[in-house]
Amino acid sequence: MKNYELLLMFNINQDESTLKTVDKYKDIITSKGGTIDRYEDWGTMKLAYNINKVNKARYILLNFQTNNEVLDELAGLIKYNDSIIRHMFIAQDKKITEPSIMMANRERA
Repeated sequence: MKNYELLLMFNINQDESTLKTVDKYKDIITSKGGTIDRYEDWGTMKLAYNINKVNKARYILLNFQTNNEVLDELAGLIKYNDSIIRHMFIAQDKKITEPSIMMANRERA
């Protein structure tokens, strides 16, 4: 299994479905033998520029291990989810479990 990082940016106008959607994605990963190594909810932040007339988004970061089949399934689900305004998959060389810089900065504040 390979290591991946997924950053999701959710439209805050559809915020009620955010946690349900993330839980669904986590269930898909774990039900097919993958593991969730790190989950972070960064909260709502202002965007550098408007995306589809939206100027704020809720950021969710997931680090996980899975196979290509599950990755393709997630990509398909994300593509057709209107509440996700941007996303990014990044392949990682190693498993990442420590808090991100964003979370470390929030804990210090």
